[in-house]
Formats: sequence, C-alpha cells, structure tokens
Amino acid sequence: MKTHPVMDVSGLSVYNNWTRAPLWWGFMGMIAIEATVFTSFIVSYFYLGAGHSSWPPLSHEPPKLLLPTINTIILVASSFVVHWGDRGIKAGEPRRLAIAMLIAPIMAAVFLVLKVVEYAGKDYYWDTDAYGSIVWTIIAVHTAHVIAVLLKTIIVDTLAWRGYFNEHRRLGAEVNGIYWHFVVVVWLPLYFTLYISPRL
Repeated sequence: MKTHPVMDVSGLSVYNNWTRAPLWWGFMGMIAIEATVFTSFIVSYFYLGAGHSSWPPLSHEPPKLLLPTINTIILVASSFVVHWGDRGIKAGEPRRLAIAMLIAPIMAAVFLVLKVVEYAGKDYYWDTDAYGSIVWTIIAVHTAHVIAVLLKTIIVDTLAWRGYFNEHRRLGAEVNGIYWHFVVVVWLPLYFTLYISPRL
C-alpha cells in the first residue's frame, strides 16, 4: 500500500500507513515477548500445582471472587473507553480521544486501589511457599504493566488536550491503545488461573 506522508511542524514525515512504522512493530514485538512471559507464569502455576495434592495448598483458602471480579469488569470496561477514544482520533475528533484518555487512567487507578485492598488482606506472601510465590509474582508483574500503561496514557492525554494528535498524526495514541488492550486481555487468563481454576 502506498503511503501518503504529511509534514508536521518539526519537518518530519507523519505517515497515514502507521502499521509500517517502526514504533508499531516495536510494540508488536514487545507484546509478543510479554505474552510469552505471562504464558510461562500460567504454565508455572499449573506445574507447581501438579506437584501438590491440593492447589491452593490446604493452608490457604481459595481466593475470594468479589474484588477480582469487580476489577475484571472495570478493566474490560476501560478497554471499551480506550477503543472509543481511538475511534475518535481516527475520525478527526481529538477531544474524544482526550476525554477517553482521561477516563481510562481513572479506571486503571481504581483497579490498582482494589488490588492493593485485596492483597493487603492475604495471609501469605511471596516467600511463604510455592503458591504464594507464583501468585504474588503474577500479580506484581501484571500490576507493573497496569501502572506502566496508566502513566503512558497520562502522557498521551496531556498531548491530546494540547492538540498534538489528529487523524493524520495518531501513531502514538494508537500504539498506546493497542498496549492498553493487551494489558486488559492478558488479565483474563490470569483471572481464570488465579481465581476460577481453584474452584474447578
């Protein structure tokens, strides 16, 4: 497909055909690596469980569902907000992007607060046993991803309110949206692994 460069104020070309941009491919590579990491965590969780007569161990109650389920709903809903904002900038509506990028970090912050409340009440830690180690590792790594995408989105939102993004110059906003969706989607198998599988 032929690209149609548009010159921005810095004199650098901004391409409509953004899927060929190095930034887009860089994010795709990073997502592939991180998906592999999370897959290894899930495999490790079930591998460790296979060596025990009960998993979680009898010394631990199965994790409660209320807070993580509420958090899952919040995170999935935030993905729809980000998608709404991405559609807005594609349609040449930068204000829609700015509003979405304001709402989504608030939802992510609520997710993080509820996660802190949930794990502050746990009676085991990362060094208690194998179960505690893998659970805390999974939660810590995913939480770090939520924090990272929240901070990135705040930057995108700041630029959006300043009018930086438009229907031609939107690559930064769109790769941020793709990464946001990844952080949401990868949580779903983690939620099933940590909270649903112990009840099966």
